Amino acid sequence: MKDKLKNMLSSFFISVTLINIAMLVLGRLLRPDQQFGYEVFMYPLIYGLIGMIPALIVRDGKELTVRQTLIREAIRMVLTVVLLVAFIFGGNPIEKDTVITAVCVAVSVVIIYVGVVVIGWFLDKKTADQLTEDLIRFQEKQQNL
Repeated sequence: MKDKLKNMLSSFFISVTLINIAMLVLGRLLRPDQQFGYEVFMYPLIYGLIGMIPALIVRDGKELTVRQTLIREAIRMVLTVVLLVAFIFGGNPIEKDTVITAVCVAVSVVIIYVGVVVIGWFLDKKTADQLTEDLIRFQEKQQNL
């Protein structure tokens, strides 16, 4: 449970960072003249929390194969895209500008999701490599005794 919480918090903060970057890029491209107040600082946090909902819903109770893991991640990604696009554009009328913006947001959510998974994988690999090194050193010490 502790590791699950740690992984979710790590994913949340990576997501929020990447969401900030995406908001900057999309804002510069789609609405460069728009001005915001301080309330805009809450949106990445809210979007990050919404993005964590699929991880809570689609749980992994047992060890998964690579194929099962890829399917689970694809389901989580689709749920994340649907939730965020619905949250952001749910009450807006369907117009050409809104559709273009929604597609750009959906693409950025996919990129952010993949980025979070890849960064998480690199962090996990780094931890696994360190544990392997420690185990090898421990075994060498045990053999020298």
